[in-house]
Amino acid sequence: MQERDWLYVLSLVPGLGRKRIRSLYERYGSFADAVKDWPSLERAWKLPAKVSEQICQHIKEEKARILVEQREKNSCQYLCFFDSDYPDQLRHIPDFPLVLFCKGDTALLHQPSIGVVGSRKPTPYGRACCAHLVKELAQHGLVIVSGLAQGIDGEAHQSALQAGGKTVGVLGCGIDQVYPAGHRALYRKIESLGLLVSEYPPGTPPLPGLFPERNRIISGLCLGIVVVEGAEKSGSLVTADCALEQGRDVFAVPGSIFSSVSAGPHNLIKQGAKLVTSSADVLEEWSHLLPIREAACTRADVAEETLDEWERAVLEAVTPEGTHQDELTVRLSPEARPMLHRSLLQLEAKGKIVCLPGGYFAKR
Repeated sequence: MQERDWLYVLSLVPGLGRKRIRSLYERYGSFADAVKDWPSLERAWKLPAKVSEQICQHIKEEKARILVEQREKNSCQYLCFFDSDYPDQLRHIPDFPLVLFCKGDTALLHQPSIGVVGSRKPTPYGRACCAHLVKELAQHGLVIVSGLAQGIDGEAHQSALQAGGKTVGVLGCGIDQVYPAGHRALYRKIESLGLLVSEYPPGTPPLPGLFPERNRIISGLCLGIVVVEGAEKSGSLVTADCALEQGRDVFAVPGSIFSSVSAGPHNLIKQGAKLVTSSADVLEEWSHLLPIREAACTRADVAEETLDEWERAVLEAVTPEGTHQDELTVRLSPEARPMLHRSLLQLEAKGKIVCLPGGYFAKR
């Protein structure tokens, strides 16, 4: 068995953890040698009996080979730090993941990427900002990386796919676990059109402590991150801290001074994060790293041409903050009013607006 195979086997042991696995390699320089000397390690570590029993079962040569053979039949791909196609940008971050389980296009791990994170309960303004920025960033060739969570994460993934771009979802659970359950359709889309990544073996449930850990991978894969809304103490700020520790760029979208979910980005701006009001604020930092994409500046115009005159009138009346259907009726011309309901449905289907509770609509 190769070193990468022994690492795989050890990563499957419940309760062992990457820190102990890392210490094994630092002590022996070889997982194969560490496995051979397991009895002395067991005495030194004084592990819980259940964990020790699991390790003893997994490292038996016959059992280990069966696990490796089963891996080859799985739908997910296995990468580890021994592999040449393990992403270089992750190798140099503190506490880098030893293994990665992937579903989708692993070539995306080697392309210029930007992380987009934010509140799980964003305002319509936050959703609109996220959709607008992501669309332009994706069209300029950046891979959009986020955590597949509710709110801004989901909006970032959806907007990237709608713009014809690529996206990577970094999970805080096993690669075979869909969390949150409401993102099952999005999970499948990313699996087929982008990439799903997790450092946790298949079957790992979405435990609360795993999500802060995965944030270092989101930032580690990227040139930098954009924070779109987040409370003073939120997961998105944990990702920002990881980015700073890793030497990545941090960007923040300003919001209303009266909104609690603007506190996080505003504090980041006070601490030196770059204020972002358009994709140009990000792109100008990395123009030398991105391919020239002539089509990017014209796609929005082409998309606008697919709207009829009634849809364009309604879209112009809708604000990013959200506009009530009754107010739209007042704003529209008498000729456009009979087409309001149809236009709203068409605009929502085309990804131009989002329907909010209470009869409100917001521009994406």
